[in-house]
Amino acid sequence: MDSFSFIRHRFHSAFELAGQMLPAMSKANVFYYNEKERSVLKIEWNGSEQIQSTVPPHSKVLIQKIRKNKTLTNWTNTKDLSFENGERKKLQYDISDEQENTVLLLKFLNPFDGHYDLIYLYLDPALSQFKMSTEHQTLSTENKDIIAKTMLEAIAFTLDQAAGNKQILNNIINAKKQEAEERNKLSSELDKLKKNYAKSILNFSLHHLDKISKESGVRFTLSEGASEKLMTYFGDFESLEGIIKNAASAAYNLSYDHSQITIDAGHLILYSYNKASEEHMKQRTDNKYAKSVIYLDRYEEAAQRLLLKDMAINGKNVAQFCIPAVSAAAITINIRAHRENIIILMDRHPDKWTVLREHFKPVQNILKDQHLGKVG
Repeated sequence: MDSFSFIRHRFHSAFELAGQMLPAMSKANVFYYNEKERSVLKIEWNGSEQIQSTVPPHSKVLIQKIRKNKTLTNWTNTKDLSFENGERKKLQYDISDEQENTVLLLKFLNPFDGHYDLIYLYLDPALSQFKMSTEHQTLSTENKDIIAKTMLEAIAFTLDQAAGNKQILNNIINAKKQEAEERNKLSSELDKLKKNYAKSILNFSLHHLDKISKESGVRFTLSEGASEKLMTYFGDFESLEGIIKNAASAAYNLSYDHSQITIDAGHLILYSYNKASEEHMKQRTDNKYAKSVIYLDRYEEAAQRLLLKDMAINGKNVAQFCIPAVSAAAITINIRAHRENIIILMDRHPDKWTVLREHFKPVQNILKDQHLGKVG
């Protein structure tokens, strides 16, 4: 799987760089402080794979001592390395010994414990590896100084660049995470607001219905369906009084038992409570548009209930939420049959059937063709 190089271990890029700059490098060892393990760990790189392990017990004290030393570069020999089972005990070395020092030690400050991480690069002593000479010559002291300084600066730059890139990525990840959390919080607050508004609508309706009951001497109650329908209402509270009053009147006149009357969803006519204009009255009584208006009102009320419940507003769901329920096929047939009437009604009344305009695909498709409404 592809990934950013800086997401991997901080020394992974250092290994790759060293392998490119030092063609004859046989392997590399790293001793670094791991903040999660709270101890120094070892990574051995052989050119194709990395093997991580703990530091050998007999080397821990010496490794920590070297990590505290502030000399950033040094040339040494495998015979001087305790973790390589080195046994050389000389205190002074001659020129031949110096020629055998083909392991380059580089140090880089660890950001967690304040000591240095160690990189041991195992090199070939031949100068020809750099194509600087065709003769069999070994690296001179001057050559080694140049290599040490060059590798120290190159790897330090790579480590710093990787750390900077990783920090940028972390900042982006944290920003995206915070954005998602804020979006979820806002969505939750909107859901809570909608639910609280719906409860306020229902409480206001019950209060007004109780007032009507006291004034008329007849006990009015709301059915579960009527309560759910009222909770989809998004109009003003003043108009809601008229809706409740008209619903109570309809339920009273259609009931045989006047001791207790239950208002059903069918008694509630939402968004038709205002005093209608002459044009609207004519439209409502005109047989040409009457059925179309009934269908639009019925589907709009079902769509509003779906919107309140955060459910998909599609043919299947709208059909189920109609009172009474119908089939999705019936809705499709009705919309097709009343297509021309729907276009005219939507044009005449741009403030009505807003949920259907904005969320119901069959209606949106009709309006899209006529450029009369919002395209979904």
